[in-house]
Amino acid sequence: MNKSKEKLGFITLLIAVSFVLITSDFAKASEEDDFDSLIVRPSQKVLKLRRADHLMHRQGIFKYKKINSELYVIPLELKNKKEKLAKIEKLKKSGLFDLVEPDYKLSFDQFDNEKNYISVTKHLPVDNFVSGSDEDLPEVTTNDSDFKSQYYLKQINATKAWNLTMFENTVLVGVLDTGVKSTHPDLQGRISGDDLDDLIGHGTEVSGIIAANTNNNQGIAGISWNTEIVSVMVTDEYGQARVSTVVSALDRAYQLGVKVIQISLSTNQFSYSLRDAIQLAEDRGLVIITSAGNSGINELRYPAAFDNVIGVGAVDKNNAIESYSTRGGHVSLVAPGTDILTTSINGSYAEVTGTSFSAPQVAGAAALILSVNPNLTASQVRTILIQSTDDLGLRGKDDDYGYGILNAKKALELAKSL
Repeated sequence: MNKSKEKLGFITLLIAVSFVLITSDFAKASEEDDFDSLIVRPSQKVLKLRRADHLMHRQGIFKYKKINSELYVIPLELKNKKEKLAKIEKLKKSGLFDLVEPDYKLSFDQFDNEKNYISVTKHLPVDNFVSGSDEDLPEVTTNDSDFKSQYYLKQINATKAWNLTMFENTVLVGVLDTGVKSTHPDLQGRISGDDLDDLIGHGTEVSGIIAANTNNNQGIAGISWNTEIVSVMVTDEYGQARVSTVVSALDRAYQLGVKVIQISLSTNQFSYSLRDAIQLAEDRGLVIITSAGNSGINELRYPAAFDNVIGVGAVDKNNAIESYSTRGGHVSLVAPGTDILTTSINGSYAEVTGTSFSAPQVAGAAALILSVNPNLTASQVRTILIQSTDDLGLRGKDDDYGYGILNAKKALELAKSL
């Protein structure tokens, strides 16, 4: 009987492992195939001899869009993967382009089936900015009506970090997403940029975590009280983002003066175009924070896996890694990711789940850091965020937790000491 149970257990384990492997392979295959356009960079040598439009026409390309001074997007009407790859090889072999690559799609790192809408009403005024007692720093509470439901604020030590700043310097955080519903009662006065509406909701949810109006007797508390969200849309009407739109948005965000970039989308496909755009943003002094992914397996996700990017995984209320949180060397640190209460596009609030919503907690902490020490470089902000984490899992950096869980209080203490 025991042998039968052992055999059954082994078979069950084998099936489970096989399922994970099949799921992993399927996920990779579908992302490899998920492109309907190409990104090309015409050869600079060729451009000295002929204009870009002549170069395109020579290859039978009459529909294209300029991304920046070097890159173009070419739409593909081909459906068959083999034909797409043949087109890429043809353009590469023409000698007219320095770069030809798929314009990969990026997906939101959230679970739609775990989105719970909540009606939060405005309460009568109560005492503002109440602190409890603590041997270290007091817990700061606010009069926001559903503040007590924001368990994650205490878990990342944001409620203690608020003792260390008077929010004297406004920090611009660029949210590259679906736009933001700027008319939401808890976001009014906090949103600027090109895209002040949101038909899908993801960008509004991300933004509320970072910058919802705090201590205003209604709704929730944003992590960074004196932050302005700069909304730059990277998705189409179907909620689909592409490498090309993220590349363009990074440049646009810089032009609008942002200091922190928040991207809650990812792909497991490497892109030279995206890598170069991320590097340029770093050179320009932008702190870049992205979700680590929701695949639940060990794989690199981009943009998180690029140098100088902070990739954020997700833990539960007990600081255990969530099953959906992608593991890998691209995970820099973690924050709570399940049932995160935030603003929604219907004017109320929603509990949302995914690394899409652990990442903006780190973006909010980065804004707090810059509010107390605006002269810090992007590299210094990243170092502060990493060095101030509370280690979880294996000692030091590991693929599950990165360097550990975000500790906003320690981060601000370190920032003020520099």
